[in-house]
Amino acid sequence: MTSKEQLFEAFGEILYAMAAVDGKIQKEEKELIAQAIKHHRHEYDILFSFKQEVNKARTIKEAFGKAMDTFRNYGAFDGYSDFKIILENLAQSCQGISKEEQEIIDQFHKELLANFKI
Repeated sequence: MTSKEQLFEAFGEILYAMAAVDGKIQKEEKELIAQAIKHHRHEYDILFSFKQEVNKARTIKEAFGKAMDTFRNYGAFDGYSDFKIILENLAQSCQGISKEEQEIIDQFHKELLANFKI
């Protein structure tokens, strides 16, 4: 069974995929991520996971796929819509939402919507 801690670690993986999709994680993106989850109950888990992904330099596909597997295993969660808003804000922060960023957002939404009727 997937724990809530693993769920938030998976969100860190999704944030990594979003930030890295344009080839380089920018300082502004790191700052926005830190600001977006500041004071969140699971801030440590999210940031730890994000930093782990940066250090491992996983591919976008690997990080995204691993995170989505975790979300599917966890099941319904009312925080997915908050996650989506943070992803959209992150994508918008640097020169607007790119095609690749929109694909991540759309896939995240589609899979969660299809699986959990959010």
